[in-house]
Amino acid sequence: MTTSAAAATAILGLLVATAGLGGAQALPPPPPPPIPSMTAPPQGSPSPIPSVTPPGSPSPAPSASALPSFPIRVDRGRVGVVPGTTVVVNVAGGSGPLAAQASFDGVDVRYDDAHRTLSLTGRANGRGTVTLSDAAGDTAVVTVLVAPPAGVVPSDVTVELAGTVSPQFTAARIQAAIGQLAQLQPGATLTAGGVTTGPLRPGDALEARANASLRGNDQYVDASGTTNVHLRVGTLPQLEPVVLFYSDDPERLGPFDDGVLFRGTIDATRPARAYAYHVSDFATRRLYLALQPTTGAARVQVLGGVAGPSDAFPYVGHLSTLRYLLERAPQESFVATIPPGTSYLIPLGAGAMLPGQLIAGIYDLRVLDGAAVNVMVVAASSGTDPATLLAQPEHPSDGHFRRGEFSLTNVPPIALSYVAGGAEPAPFAVGVRYFANGQPAFANLRPDIIAAAGQRAPLAGDYGVLRTVSLQLANPTATPQNVYLYEQPGANGGVTTTLWFAGDPAPTEVRCVSDPSQRYLVKGFGLAPGQTVTVSGTYMTDGTSWLPLFFGLTATQPPVAPLDGCGPKPGVTPGSLPAVKP
Repeated sequence: MTTSAAAATAILGLLVATAGLGGAQALPPPPPPPIPSMTAPPQGSPSPIPSVTPPGSPSPAPSASALPSFPIRVDRGRVGVVPGTTVVVNVAGGSGPLAAQASFDGVDVRYDDAHRTLSLTGRANGRGTVTLSDAAGDTAVVTVLVAPPAGVVPSDVTVELAGTVSPQFTAARIQAAIGQLAQLQPGATLTAGGVTTGPLRPGDALEARANASLRGNDQYVDASGTTNVHLRVGTLPQLEPVVLFYSDDPERLGPFDDGVLFRGTIDATRPARAYAYHVSDFATRRLYLALQPTTGAARVQVLGGVAGPSDAFPYVGHLSTLRYLLERAPQESFVATIPPGTSYLIPLGAGAMLPGQLIAGIYDLRVLDGAAVNVMVVAASSGTDPATLLAQPEHPSDGHFRRGEFSLTNVPPIALSYVAGGAEPAPFAVGVRYFANGQPAFANLRPDIIAAAGQRAPLAGDYGVLRTVSLQLANPTATPQNVYLYEQPGANGGVTTTLWFAGDPAPTEVRCVSDPSQRYLVKGFGLAPGQTVTVSGTYMTDGTSWLPLFFGLTATQPPVAPLDGCGPKPGVTPGSLPAVKP
């Protein structure tokens, strides 16, 4: 017997001996196949031609023979497909060949068993599922939406800013610029990121790439891409409006109050401050500031801030003033380039308004070049394109006549003088409609409103009026002296205060107070012997405040504003500005 024959005989004997045992030892099952690679098979290797499965007719049924069970896995469970395009889903697992079945007619299904891919081609708008199944009875389901894209990611945007600009403002303006060109569908949302920068100053420039993501929110197909950003920070003079556009009429918006709430016109010689203050008594309403050139194109500088929506009215009124002052000091702003025949829409507030919620916004606007521009405050309910409302006439008044145009030139400052040891100066009143001599503090410039409103046409509350503060303090004595700026409410309501003194890093904020018999501390000043000091600053009345309000100087230290001095309101943190609505 040769060596090879002997080896074969030994192996045969071993097999026979094994077969004679009481029970055969089963071999372990093979491991499940790996998730297929995204790469194509080697060039030249044969592969079967994929088959198309029409909607409603399943793929050929797999063999019913017993097969090991490996769960079917897909690399995504939800797919959005734009009609006319194809999305590929990678598949792994399953026992034997797989069958694919669509539940609706809006999608063509193609399963490629060799490459383990499921191709979904959109035919018509709709939604449903595509189910993969194998011979072992295992299934995997892909939810499919066939719809238009949520928008278009623009390839390039130009962002023009002015003033000293923070990184947060830069990021917000880049996202807004992409949003202006993204052609977003109703209800779609946009996020943009990937651009990192420090503070920017006039003369700075930036070239960057932003990552944009458009979400269809289950109504449209998501989209994403990269946008080239071309950013410049211009050098512009201080923006000083000469006219106030005041929009608080109707103050409360009912279900039929969509449309233009205010309309005014600015040009290169007439910069304006727009002050919008509106409450919605109807759900899912949005407010917008709309800019529309009268003819041709225009470039408009926009500076300001907004607060709301919220039902904590004094908080919103105060926060809008605070945010405006924080933007005005560094002149942080952007420039909107508006082509002919188009409008530029600035959404106001952090989102849609719920019933009983307020939005307050303050924006300074200046035409840098081009045509005159119509400025409108627009209300639009959910699903309504605000651009379709711009041709409407101005909304009728609610009878309170809190609307109009008012001159901002020659605004009297809060001017007070005090000499230590002398008499207190007479307090300065803000927020009055008429002076003691019967003249209006701020006359309405709109003849139509004057004719309809009569004595109620002038501005009440100084809302939107920016005053300078000038305090002349002197200590002729030989000892240090303290002087205090105080405020005193003029009505039994609530009033909050925001002033920014020159040299301070941030505005001074006084909590809500309501007792007209009490003085409250705004700020104290220490004077050395023989010292004379001039204190300057800026002040604007807060929305929702009850006015008038009186400012004065005294050597007697007044109390600070108490916590919840206007009474607590559910949902407002104790110590913050509570909501007391006049």
